[in-house]
Amino acid sequence: MVNEIRSWVTGASYLILTNYKGMKVGQIKELRLRLAKQNSAFHVVKNNFFMKAVADMPGMKMAEPPDIPLAIVFGSGDGISIAKLIDDFAQEHKVAAIAGGFLDGRRFSAAEFAQLVKLPSKLELLGMLAGGLAAPVRGLVSVMRQKMASVVYALRAVQELKSKSSNK
Repeated sequence: MVNEIRSWVTGASYLILTNYKGMKVGQIKELRLRLAKQNSAFHVVKNNFFMKAVADMPGMKMAEPPDIPLAIVFGSGDGISIAKLIDDFAQEHKVAAIAGGFLDGRRFSAAEFAQLVKLPSKLELLGMLAGGLAAPVRGLVSVMRQKMASVVYALRAVQELKSKSSNK
């Protein structure tokens, strides 16, 4: 079992420790389905097996075993969006939530995860960046349009003056 846990964790870009206390079998199944759609897995593990599995893994060593009924969520990709999914599920079903974990080789506490899930998603941040980068270009286009309109108005005024002077 320790080797199996180690194989799950080894290729994962994130590992989220969750407290599954109070969750019913149906809720665990629902959470697993939601996570599977995001290419993540949810497994209930014995704390001492987990501790043995990560004991020699860089950046994942823990001083003490968690004192909660432990389930791990792991996968590759955007760990913060998975943490948001777990947090939303916990609030929706009023069950235990994230107890800590690891993202891209760095350990995060439950409090740090609580802060991370409040941040906008990666796609939202990329959208904000694109909007921020597009704003100066949009402003330049607007200024150029106004200048072109000014030139057109000036040429039209010159044309009208010439037509009036030629009519006299």
